[in-house]
Amino acid sequence: MKPILKAAFASDELAYQLQEIICHDDQCELEDITDALIISEARHVLDKYTGGIGFVHEEEYNGEHGSEAQAEAVRNVKAIKRFLKRYS
Repeated sequence: MKPILKAAFASDELAYQLQEIICHDDQCELEDITDALIISEARHVLDKYTGGIGFVHEEEYNGEHGSEAQAEAVRNVKAIKRFLKRYS
């Protein structure tokens, strides 16, 4: 696995987005996803949590679905921010 993918997989939600959405929709293998698309998807997933665009992820991040969901959301946001700092 290329290093950028390994780093992206620190976030469960970003890993899901790449594996289950991008690979499925584009009918491609994980290794075929370009670095630019991985970075773009990381920004999109971060926006789900913090962008005010109406995803349930933001509710989880704000604690509206309990402390366990909030902790997971915070972990994902931190991982994506670290990823973006390194790769963008």
